Amino acid sequence: MSNYNDDKYFDKDCIFCKIIKGEIPSNFIKENEYCVVFADLTPKAKVHLLVVPKPHVKNILETDEFLMNKVLETIKEVSKEQKLESFRVINNCGKGAGQSVFHVHFHILSGDNLEE
Repeated sequence: MSNYNDDKYFDKDCIFCKIIKGEIPSNFIKENEYCVVFADLTPKAKVHLLVVPKPHVKNILETDEFLMNKVLETIKEVSKEQKLESFRVINNCGKGAGQSVFHVHFHILSGDNLEE
């Protein structure tokens, strides 16, 4: 996949696709060719960021190696830019695991009480 901004990579009913396309306002902490990063609206830690790949992919099982590499690069970059020394990266895959938006995404959590 070369141009993730092409409409064929979006689902018109997906909230994350709407955020990526600017139809729902959001303050991106980072944006690159492959992903957007923004703060979670219901944070579970002092820092709670969402890393969302631009193409609409239902869950991690449907991603490819190229996209996953770009997601991991973005997670590393934003964690360094935010000066996070310790953090947790979480992906919920499927309803039974707590996935509530069915567009693959990753949570970066940092701050107090992450030892549990």
